[in-house]
Amino acid sequence: MCRMVGVVFNGEFPAGTLNDLRHVAEIGAIPDESERGHRDGWGIVSFVNGSPRYLGRSPRPMHLDPSFDSAMQDVQRLGAPNILIAHARAASKGGAKMENTHPFVVNGIVVGHNGTVQDLEPPRGKIPKGESDSEILAMLLAERYSESNDLEYSIKSLVSEDIRGKDFSAVILLVSDGKTLFGYRDYKRDDRASYYNLGVARCKDYVALYQETFMGYSGDLFQVAKGELVSISLDQSVKRLMLA
Repeated sequence: MCRMVGVVFNGEFPAGTLNDLRHVAEIGAIPDESERGHRDGWGIVSFVNGSPRYLGRSPRPMHLDPSFDSAMQDVQRLGAPNILIAHARAASKGGAKMENTHPFVVNGIVVGHNGTVQDLEPPRGKIPKGESDSEILAMLLAERYSESNDLEYSIKSLVSEDIRGKDFSAVILLVSDGKTLFGYRDYKRDDRASYYNLGVARCKDYVALYQETFMGYSGDLFQVAKGELVSISLDQSVKRLMLA
């Protein structure tokens, strides 16, 4: 159970999106949990010269970690147009340690995940560094991408071949290769649809894919539907495709 934000930006990075995520990480609600907050690690990945780079990653709570402020300084120096994915974790599988901290970077693909998928097996011959099912999802997606060189096709294949038929709470994905930001949403229990949300905000100089928010977003807003894949290119054009 986690919280994420992904941003495609053409000017200065909108710092409010990450400050909002930090606030959510501190006090955001979790189903069936009395203690609030997503405090089991955080990570921020963007792209430099077309390659993914961690700007910050830690198993500590985002709102208590001084390295988050250092990461924010690096974020403000990013060139544009660009894509950024940030994640605040509430652990379901695997403890709060670096190896389980999102987003995962595998073979140039960045993956953040909210939810839990049971009984996943990594690609043959590959060994995960941690215990998170989300890392295995990232490995499976990267394997499919290495075969097809088509990220949209690889996500569709991941959903149809590796996820459908499995027991899962939710599969909320943020994925990027530095050229396009993808968001996918699926979940099992309708009474938890609001927790496993994924919104899109089309603003003047950026487009954001976001979950829970305290600051609120302006611009053209819509919710990603259950079973829908959204893609946002560097020119901020948005495409919607139902997978289920």
